[in-house]
Amino acid sequence: MSKKKSLSSYSFFILGLAILFFLYEFFLRVLPATIAQNIINSLDMTIEQFAFIGSAYYLTYSIMQIPVGLLLDRFSAKKLVTGACALCALGIFWFSFAQTFLPAFFSRLLIGIGSSFGFVALVIVTLNWFPRKHFASLMGCSQFLGAIGPLAAGVPIALLLETVDGNWRLIFLWVGLIGFMLTGLLGLFFQGKPVVTNKIVFVDRIDSLGKRIKKLLMLSQVWCTFVYAGMVYVALPTLGAFWGISYLETRGLNKPVAALLISMIWVGLAIGSPLFGRISDMMKRRKPIIALCAAIGFLSSLVFIITPLNNVYYLGFLLFLIGLGSSGQNLSFAVMAEHAPESLQATAIGLNNTAIMGFAALIPPLVTMIIHHYIQDGLITVFAFSKGLIIIPICFSIAFLISAFGLRETFCRQQGTICKVQRSQS
Repeated sequence: MSKKKSLSSYSFFILGLAILFFLYEFFLRVLPATIAQNIINSLDMTIEQFAFIGSAYYLTYSIMQIPVGLLLDRFSAKKLVTGACALCALGIFWFSFAQTFLPAFFSRLLIGIGSSFGFVALVIVTLNWFPRKHFASLMGCSQFLGAIGPLAAGVPIALLLETVDGNWRLIFLWVGLIGFMLTGLLGLFFQGKPVVTNKIVFVDRIDSLGKRIKKLLMLSQVWCTFVYAGMVYVALPTLGAFWGISYLETRGLNKPVAALLISMIWVGLAIGSPLFGRISDMMKRRKPIIALCAAIGFLSSLVFIITPLNNVYYLGFLLFLIGLGSSGQNLSFAVMAEHAPESLQATAIGLNNTAIMGFAALIPPLVTMIIHHYIQDGLITVFAFSKGLIIIPICFSIAFLISAFGLRETFCRQQGTICKVQRSQS
């Protein structure tokens, strides 16, 4: 009994380390948005260049997802995750010294490479150290804790920026120092899986990567899942990591208030991920919950963009609902794992995250181009923002149609093994 209790405690300790790294990389993902205008002015950039800097993170993050799954399966998770955290810290240090667009762009590429290990490592730790039946709930709780990262990158950074008289470079140096401290912690204690485990076999080592991806792409449910995940996630980077704060500033709100309101999108994600994960596990249903998430996101984002009311409680509630709707992407990983063959699950999870981050890299620059088209006299207006941001409810509507008419219910079970599971439970 005591041995079992000790093992359980250690499992949560390892999960905690994975969450800390996820929190840190999530913080780095959102950080530039809070001080966007300071960075643009300091580096003498256009808004398009700033959008490309933001997309640089998502570009390398997206490209790395499938390789990360394979690397974490084949090599030491401790060395890989520790090295990834070091890359993140090195990247933010580099950014702090950037004087022009290119160094800032390449430093964000580096941060994206390091950050790409965060979520997949979290998924693999959850699958390796805990029973499968708790997967959606634990992932939801992990996302809840990980959302502290973007929350910390909002109001606290906006207030800290005022304290240091706008010296964003000093803040970036401090953030890099914290990253190197976390690197040491991971190097000492992190483990990707128990020494002896009979958990999931992640990758079919016989087939090549191309064959594994081909097998997955032949499954219509895989396509439906990752397109849904990408569409339902778009609001988070577009509002939370690119233009949300600037948009609210054009509506007459000051930066700390705007940052506080945008942080509500991360609160919604933090609450929605464990809440909907738990409800889905209890109902033994995925489809109604992911459809509900898309519907909530569509309605709240549409109202947020088209209504001119500036009441902070009203706007905060709408942003909270947008985050709540976006939490459907958390359940997409459970759906993907249940539709994919067990031997292809790491590749499937990586493919799902690739789609999410791929859309996150492509959609915000598209929004930026639309915004730029409607700029008047060199100023970004509320009208220009509304034209660009209308893409968010469109993406949510696509996600809803996919969840309602494209996805099949999994009943929270591995597809193709339902009979086997039923016999083992009886």
